Amino acid sequence: MQRDTPFYMSLTKENSHKVKISAGQGRFSIGTKGVTTSKCDAMVDAGDQINWNVFNEFQVPAGGNWPRVMEYHGDDTSFITWSATREMEAMEWTPLDTTEADFTTAHIGQLTITINKPIRIILGQKVKSVFFRGNISNLTLENYDHLEALSFSFIPDINSTTPISLPLFTKTAHIKDINIVTKVKGQPFDCTSLLQFSNLTAVALSGNMCNLSSLESCTALEALELRYISDLSTLPALNTWANLNYFIGWNIEEQTGKVLKKQLATLEKERTFKYASVSNLKKPEWFVTEFGIPFGVWPTKNNKVAVKAYKDALKVIKKASSIEDVQGAIKILVEVINDLPNIETIEREDTWEAVMQLVSFSTFSIEEETAGKWFDQYRDF
Repeated sequence: MQRDTPFYMSLTKENSHKVKISAGQGRFSIGTKGVTTSKCDAMVDAGDQINWNVFNEFQVPAGGNWPRVMEYHGDDTSFITWSATREMEAMEWTPLDTTEADFTTAHIGQLTITINKPIRIILGQKVKSVFFRGNISNLTLENYDHLEALSFSFIPDINSTTPISLPLFTKTAHIKDINIVTKVKGQPFDCTSLLQFSNLTAVALSGNMCNLSSLESCTALEALELRYISDLSTLPALNTWANLNYFIGWNIEEQTGKVLKKQLATLEKERTFKYASVSNLKKPEWFVTEFGIPFGVWPTKNNKVAVKAYKDALKVIKKASSIEDVQGAIKILVEVINDLPNIETIEREDTWEAVMQLVSFSTFSIEEETAGKWFDQYRDF
């Protein structure tokens, strides 16, 4: 395989694709024209059959199969039978309209599937680990008895507060390790849906969570990891779990984080931890300013200006000695938005949400009606 020099690859037919592989590149991505928006090494038409065997001759310098990671956005599932004869280190697959995929014969080290539409996944013994992301409620999983760990990454509605949860799995007793990732803002993950796994020894949670108190029922827990969680107020005390010997709390809310530090200090006098750390404690506003500012989908230039104005206003409001100081900060923010182009209904709603967020960080009691009067007084959009 040539590196840093364009060459032709017979991906769908003879010399169908001109590609360039950079030195050190271990990933190869294939997208579908008209659907895939990210940059890919090769684009194919919807419905194209891919000649996966074209990769058979490619190896990494140390002698293993190349690419180390294959990324594919499309519906040609013949990569499954191909992997039966040529092991894949990692496959990241986003199906378009596939409703069922049988991996019984597949030989894949790490299988990652992004789920949009309902799909039935049948695993095989040589699929060594799995990671599902997207609309997890559309997943039906079968033949996973050989796995002890499952990982899920949700894409929640950031404008909804309705909890999301795992679907019910038919077999759960063999699952010991669960990893849950969701966004910091939007729908929280309902931890009660973890209780279907009665033998959990390791739980890793990242993002917005609710019903953390239900973890008390995970009596066999040995490892607990908490990241990017803005509200840990319902988390059971760490001494709830008699076998806990591994704990991480990172980028979590400050108030409970300080309590967890004290609890760990006490527990470490009573038992030996393989690892224990609570660090990067954050104030409530950090979770908003880093992840929840309402200007995220605005065009880049408008976004940068609006976010800066928001953060400047927040600094003033946190130090405000009077309601008038808060009002002045809101006035400056709204006037900055006034000067931006293409501010319409959606942008107006986003700005109103930003105003309400900022008011909530004030030490003064300011009614929504009062904030609304300020907003209407200063805006011209």
